Amino acid sequence: MAFLKDIIEKPLTGEWGTDGNEVNVLRTTNFTNSGILDFSNVVKRNISEKKVEQKKLLKGDIIIEKSGGSPKQPVGRVVFFNEEGVYLCNNFTSILRPKKEKVEPKYLHYLLYASHRFGVTGMFQNKTTGIINLQLPRYVNKLEIPLPALKTQQHIAQILDDASALRDKTKKLLKEYDLLAKSLFLEMFGDPVINPKRWEKKALKDFLINVKNGITRRPKTKEDESGDVVLKLKHVRSNFINYDCENKILLNDLEKQKFRINTGDLLFIRVNGNPNYVGRCALHNDENYEVFFNDHIMRVRYDKTKYNGQFLCLYLNYPYGQREISKRVKTSAGQHTINQGGLEKLNLILPPINLQNKFAEKIDLIEQQKELAKQELQESEDLFNCLLQKAFKGELV
Repeated sequence: MAFLKDIIEKPLTGEWGTDGNEVNVLRTTNFTNSGILDFSNVVKRNISEKKVEQKKLLKGDIIIEKSGGSPKQPVGRVVFFNEEGVYLCNNFTSILRPKKEKVEPKYLHYLLYASHRFGVTGMFQNKTTGIINLQLPRYVNKLEIPLPALKTQQHIAQILDDASALRDKTKKLLKEYDLLAKSLFLEMFGDPVINPKRWEKKALKDFLINVKNGITRRPKTKEDESGDVVLKLKHVRSNFINYDCENKILLNDLEKQKFRINTGDLLFIRVNGNPNYVGRCALHNDENYEVFFNDHIMRVRYDKTKYNGQFLCLYLNYPYGQREISKRVKTSAGQHTINQGGLEKLNLILPPINLQNKFAEKIDLIEQQKELAKQELQESEDLFNCLLQKAFKGELV
């Protein structure tokens, strides 16, 4: 074992500089929770040449977050830097530069990442004036790192790299399935905004059978704990319903009749403080769950001889559907809302139902493959976490 202070150079503080566009500066918004950097939104600042020369990042550096965090995400996240070009990090972060004659940089990064993930870093944080800070000197002086021979460190780092690559490959595959579904929609129906296939366009009101807002009552009594599952806003995502719902209310027979969700019903987010969530929808297509819904959600029943539910759901969640929805959203007192009247005015293409059904069949095949990929992702996540924990305990040798 070795203390962190013995295997790194003196930590370098970050720099923020002044307004300008000379130097790339990485912020905690560029951190991901998987320990890698996201370069999609790097800011540029003006910083003196002297400071740039002193504090520019080198390959193999580890950047640590020393201010920020939250109760659910403790401060002290780390990311690995391995890029070409001149980059600095900002003043909410510091650079930990490994002494390469003593420690393999990637190995150290994985150990510090594990330290945060398994809650050890949380022992070195404090909270002042609402901001959570990392006690960096104490962290550097007191954190112990298992330190086998360099060759062993390199071997461990390679094992973890391979496990991480397997996990990332599966994540990428899931994204590709989503892109395939969108591509299939465009191939079969074209962009509804441009409507190159000249489909008839109709107001959705002509095809609605029933639209209802959910129950306003909230859980209050002990009896509610063993009651009926009532979905909330967070359980309805784009094209997906999370049935693992802890929100339960003991409903009476009349309430069950009014707020039951049937197979084929479309659940539609009608109100939220974030406008991007309004109009998000998902199809209830699982007969294994008896569920109900609260008043942040509209239950939409439609003419199934005219619209296939899978087609309609994906259409509304894709950018062209969301663009149409955004025209009908109203804002008041920080809340963004679409009501039944707005829903009825949605102007949508109406391809032949047999074509919609063919599309839905192909989407079902894609969803089956996605489910297999999700299982593989869980297995690869479990493998990575197991290996990471062993490395953290000094057992992965």
